[in-house]
Amino acid sequence: MQFSIERNRKIARYAILLAISLSIWVLEEFVPRPIPWMKPGLSYVAVLVGMSILGPIMGGSIAISRSLLGSLILGKLLSPSFILSISGSVAASIVMILLFPLKNRLLTPLGISVAGSFSHIAVQIAIAGALFYRMDIVLALLPISTIWAVIAGAIVGIIATVVEKNLLNFYK
Repeated sequence: MQFSIERNRKIARYAILLAISLSIWVLEEFVPRPIPWMKPGLSYVAVLVGMSILGPIMGGSIAISRSLLGSLILGKLLSPSFILSISGSVAASIVMILLFPLKNRLLTPLGISVAGSFSHIAVQIAIAGALFYRMDIVLALLPISTIWAVIAGAIVGIIATVVEKNLLNFYK
């Protein structure tokens, strides 16, 4: 009986975090941006919090599920923007899952977030260059994209840290 209750709680928490992440992701689609793939990435707050409460793999899957569902909702499934989104989400999830065991020993959530943000944008640039544009054109965007990734990743990491601390206090 206890196993079932814990499993249900975990599923409910996953669903709530996915809904939060998806809602933020869809709202960010309507925010103007200078470069098509340069979003604030605030939906990753739910991913980082999910990694802490549900485990790294389940938390990381929120990003991938969010990209799939968000593209489906917005009618962009299998479009170039979907390809960029899903490739960035997979890369960021893998990097954050691999770094998560170092949390609180060698890395803070901020560091994990910045690494995920950078890998997200780097893979998007590589995919955009390989599939849609000339590589030299998109590589010219790498410096500004890197600066953006560090800033956005830091903001997401700070917000995730605050949310995590408040959740831990709430559950005590």
